[in-house]
Amino acid sequence: MSGDVHVRFWESAGVRFPRATHLPLYRQESIFARQGWPVSRTRLCDLVGQCATVLDPVYRAMITRLKDSFVIHADESPVKLLQPRRTAYAWLYLGDALNPYTLFDFTAGRGDEYPTAFLEGYSGFVHADGYAGYNTIHGSGARHLGCWAHVRRKFVDAQENNPAKASEALAYIRTLYAVEKEIVEKKLTSDIAVSLRQTRAGPVLRKFGEWLEVEHRSALPKSPFGEAVSYACNQWPTLDRYLGDARFAIDNNVVERAVRPLSIGRKNWLFIGGDGGLSSAAVLMSLCASAKRHGLNPWAYLTDVLTQLAAKPADVTALLPDAWAKQHLTASH
Repeated sequence: MSGDVHVRFWESAGVRFPRATHLPLYRQESIFARQGWPVSRTRLCDLVGQCATVLDPVYRAMITRLKDSFVIHADESPVKLLQPRRTAYAWLYLGDALNPYTLFDFTAGRGDEYPTAFLEGYSGFVHADGYAGYNTIHGSGARHLGCWAHVRRKFVDAQENNPAKASEALAYIRTLYAVEKEIVEKKLTSDIAVSLRQTRAGPVLRKFGEWLEVEHRSALPKSPFGEAVSYACNQWPTLDRYLGDARFAIDNNVVERAVRPLSIGRKNWLFIGGDGGLSSAAVLMSLCASAKRHGLNPWAYLTDVLTQLAAKPADVTALLPDAWAKQHLTASH
């Protein structure tokens, strides 16, 4: 079905689509019926899948651009798959400032073959936690940026087990974050930010590294404190890499904030119907999330994009969220 026909379906009888609010189709079915459009959820499901097919060229173009990023933030989160009943995964990838896309990939498992396939050909840095599934992408550590928020979280959890030592670790980490806060508040340029990190954060990192080596020799391996120390030691080669380039962040919190709507949304829709719905979910959630990243109204953006895609343009560059935002937001001011 062509893009303009999709738009007419959503707008028939004056119905306005609930915008990017993670409403399951059975709720939308009753909402639309109350507004004068008695459409079945089966028909809605068909339309959603067909919209994803029409929008797929834009999604693919965003993936291509994502791979031009100097650094990609990555994370994954479980979702329920109904048929067959099992745990699937939503992988989230955030491009950098020059390639500002928020992309989802829904897969039937959590193996390293999934990020490997999605980011095939990518040669930049991957900012992620310690999950080994990303090893094939970042060269088992050579291009991996570790996350200080994950390190901090483990020492917070260890406070009940060993409050004195855990507090020491957290004091080191607070000092590192204080440097980052100063960089943001003073809006320091790239070279100055790197200089400040190296002169102020660098010595703290060295001392903390020495402290961790000492504690690693005596901490009980299975205790919360011992596990926090082991995690930090195992991740250490990736944790000081952020010092060298202002484009690197100290943690991966930006992607965790981006995945939060998914965590909230799945409480509404509970599961994805089957394997066929994984790709549709990836396309639609990526378009909506990337639109919102640029301050766009997803309804207005997707209405226009679907209409233009009806003509099957050879080049969809102008329909990418950042390009569309420049054209339409500038024109409206």
